[in-house]
Amino acid sequence: MGALPEQAANDLLLHVGERLSVRVQSEQGHTDDLVGILLPTGQLETKAGVRTFDPAHVVAWRIVKPPRGTGVPMSQRILDIESASSELWAPTHQERTPRWHLRAAGGYTRRANSMIPIAPPWESKSWSGSSLDADLAEADRFYQAHDLPTIITLPMPLYEELAAILIAREWKLVLDISVMVRIDRNSVDESANAHLGQIEISTTPDASWMVAHGRALGNEGHSVLTSGTPRFLSYVLDGEVVGTARVGFARQWSALGAVRVNPKHRRKGIARALVERAINVAQDQGFPFMLLQVDCDNDAAITLYKSLGFTHHHRNIYLSRD
Repeated sequence: MGALPEQAANDLLLHVGERLSVRVQSEQGHTDDLVGILLPTGQLETKAGVRTFDPAHVVAWRIVKPPRGTGVPMSQRILDIESASSELWAPTHQERTPRWHLRAAGGYTRRANSMIPIAPPWESKSWSGSSLDADLAEADRFYQAHDLPTIITLPMPLYEELAAILIAREWKLVLDISVMVRIDRNSVDESANAHLGQIEISTTPDASWMVAHGRALGNEGHSVLTSGTPRFLSYVLDGEVVGTARVGFARQWSALGAVRVNPKHRRKGIARALVERAINVAQDQGFPFMLLQVDCDNDAAITLYKSLGFTHHHRNIYLSRD
């Protein structure tokens, strides 16, 4: 049996965190059946350990329903992505307690200025009463020292029970975010937008990029923005920067962010051109696996990202007392 068509093999790599059955054919014609959780690296986590395979040699594959009791691997995938994300938008001040990662950066980005669980989700079932009170009191001291509100980020569905406890205590939802991933080792075709403006790339955000970005950095925002050895993309039209994007790198992930287009220049394909270039920049740097965070209500952006191969991986909800 020959290998699957190229597109079908690439589709396999869109299912990070899911349990797959994969049949791989060797150059000698032998076949090997692998069953396991697909990792962000493109490998499979099987009962016998992590297995590497070449998607070009896949002759058949399917998604299989995980047997009862195998929630831990998917949980670990989410925790790994969130840990990489913390490095890609790194806080300037941080503390780690037995159960939480406290992050602060002068208010620039919610991600770098919120606390997130680091203990396994199955332990969170006991986070009630005095233990949760002590955790929140310690967090309040940390954030008050940095003149920031206490904001909690919870990756879902891992921490649904903890979220229910906090909501019962009248914590309120302030952001509902979709974490999307693109798992594809191929670059994208940028030719459709070649007739538009020009995209410039730099390792630091210059004054024109910052004006187009439209967000004040504060005293510590520049450190957050430049974490993860990023590349800054500027879309230049008639000598003016009318669009921005940022792609950073940490561990085995690249992260797309800061995608913004001047309202006067929207619906011209500029956002698509920036995202396509960011994907190719990451591919050139050796980071084919990309993640991003987008508001669950931002239908236009989600549609764009899906059209370029991104899929929803999990949600992050942000909770505040106010």
